[in-house]
Amino acid sequence: MFSPTFLFSIIFAYLVLLFLVALFAERMERKGSNLVSNPYVYSLSLAVYCTSWTFYGSVGKAANAGLSFLTIYLGPTLMVALWWIVLRKIVYICKENRITTISDFIATRYGNSLFLSALVTLVAVIGITPYLGLQLKAIMQTFSILTGQPGGSHFAGWIIAIVLGVFAVFFGARRIDVSERHSGLVFAIAFESAIKLIAFISVGIFVTYGLFNGFDDIFEKFKVTEHAANMLIGEESNVSFMEWTSLTFLSMMAIMFLPRQFQVMVVENSSDDHIKKAMWLFPLYLFLINIFVLPIAYGGLLLGEPQQNADYFVLSIPLNKGIPMLALFAFIGGFSAATAMIIVSSVALSTMVMNSFVMPAIWRMKAM
Repeated sequence: MFSPTFLFSIIFAYLVLLFLVALFAERMERKGSNLVSNPYVYSLSLAVYCTSWTFYGSVGKAANAGLSFLTIYLGPTLMVALWWIVLRKIVYICKENRITTISDFIATRYGNSLFLSALVTLVAVIGITPYLGLQLKAIMQTFSILTGQPGGSHFAGWIIAIVLGVFAVFFGARRIDVSERHSGLVFAIAFESAIKLIAFISVGIFVTYGLFNGFDDIFEKFKVTEHAANMLIGEESNVSFMEWTSLTFLSMMAIMFLPRQFQVMVVENSSDDHIKKAMWLFPLYLFLINIFVLPIAYGGLLLGEPQQNADYFVLSIPLNKGIPMLALFAFIGGFSAATAMIIVSSVALSTMVMNSFVMPAIWRMKAM
């Protein structure tokens, strides 16, 4: 366990580092060296799709419902095949019309309907705001796990929310021209994507090869447990065909039309070549961040970890095995996953609200 003061200092240091990373990218851009104008940073920024649910929840889903967690990543992988046609066309339309939000894009397709833009914005705000809260909840719960003091996590949640708000304003919403790209924001998000990937793989390697003798060892031992049905696909599994198809379809739509994905995929795109590279780099990222989900989930159950706490096996296994620094690194990875989603979604939603509600209201008042 760590003291709350120590963990606060780690969080503070990480957030300062995030600010410095973003400032560095913006400073380099002013000097004529755009760090985000390359396909690798672009592809990493797309991994904002992988939130704290990916980092913690995929393991929990795998431990309780087997392979159904894969649908969240199968959908985007299938949709990627259409990017060279669909995404490239969307990017072209948005650049030509200076469109910066998914609500404006949809409204433009239907005669620049202000009502439709406002409706899409309202649905997005109602649907995404609770998910923003879930990211903060994940941070607070993991803070409690590492400190063993649930009371201090609420204070941490408030402080983190304020700091992330400042970050979003400073690097995402302070520009007068909203169509201008946010190099600092994108580079910071790409940095966070790398951190969460490395952290998750580190825990996966520890569980798979440090506590067991590889994938085969875990799967062979898991076959003879009461949870073996979680390894199956089909009629004998815990997941219905309807659940598979519906979740896959929803995730296909999510990768294209979630406001945060639209922000990084479309608004921040600077070259068609980046899309071409992202068509294999992004699926590769999804593969890598999921390759150890089953070993961690099954390994945790084999080690006697409570199934109801499977969401946090990534933290509890290293803690219970006496490797607190690995648990701390995993916490930073989960923190990265949550904060990236909060920052980009906040920027995207605030721009949508500004374009669909605030600016039209100002125009009406001026016309009166």
